[in-house]
Amino acid sequence: MEDIIDSVRRIIAHWVNTTSPLRTDANIGDTIIHVDASTRFKVNDEIMVRSQERYETGLNVKSIVDETHIELSSPIKFLWRVSENSSIIKTINEMYVQGIYFGDPNVIPAYPAISVSGEDKSSEWMTLDSTKERYNININIYVEDATEESGYRFLLKVTDIIEKGLKENVFPLVNDYNTYGITEDIAVGDRYIKLSSTTDLVRGQMVFIEDAYKSEQAFISEIVDSEVVGLTRDLCFSYNEADSPIAIFPNRLIFNSWAERTNFMKIHKDVLLKAAVINWFAEEEEVQLLKKFDPHLK
Repeated sequence: MEDIIDSVRRIIAHWVNTTSPLRTDANIGDTIIHVDASTRFKVNDEIMVRSQERYETGLNVKSIVDETHIELSSPIKFLWRVSENSSIIKTINEMYVQGIYFGDPNVIPAYPAISVSGEDKSSEWMTLDSTKERYNININIYVEDATEESGYRFLLKVTDIIEKGLKENVFPLVNDYNTYGITEDIAVGDRYIKLSSTTDLVRGQMVFIEDAYKSEQAFISEIVDSEVVGLTRDLCFSYNEADSPIAIFPNRLIFNSWAERTNFMKIHKDVLLKAAVINWFAEEEEVQLLKKFDPHLK
């Protein structure tokens, strides 16, 4: 359950508090900004530019120019330097989530906040030598009731963003997994990729190919040599070695997950809060090797 919760927290953080550092300085009057990755930003998203000491709000995404450039609907009003660790972050009603907590603590220091906790786990036989493990998770979104309409709109929008993020990650990555560097550019349609090593890889193994901008799934069709593997299908995207792409080989596979129900309510947690609870589940096949039994009488 611990690894499942960690995986869900990671997905939520990527989609709710979407952030990206600036690659080049943003000058007063600029409407196009250069960031590390524009992937999880969408047209009409509200964003904030911030450094460690100050911030600028009132900005919206007009268009996604490419993988590293975003066009804004209005000009930047201040100078933002890369040397000041300036970055952009997605906001809603000029607010962003203050914390994403493991479990459901009784006291949360600042709102809006999200907590992720396990509800229950069940297991049943799936085949003669494997079981289906089902994990039920509660994702709780909290805003202070005193914020009234703006808080409630924030609650609804964040809930929608989390649901969309979970639905775009129906195969969540769960520990443990192995990563290998991709050491040669990949073109659209390639079926062979060059890795830092092929040690411990086997035919039929699932792999995720990804960089900071995109990800796709395939399976190994053959181990060619100590550095090259063949895949079962043509890759849909190109990957440049300069962007540090990686190959991720999961040792656990969640084959079924979904945000199946959302409840809206008010709740007391020191103060009166508006809350939404997303009930999410994940299922996993677990092989049961019963060749060796525990002694009965010793």
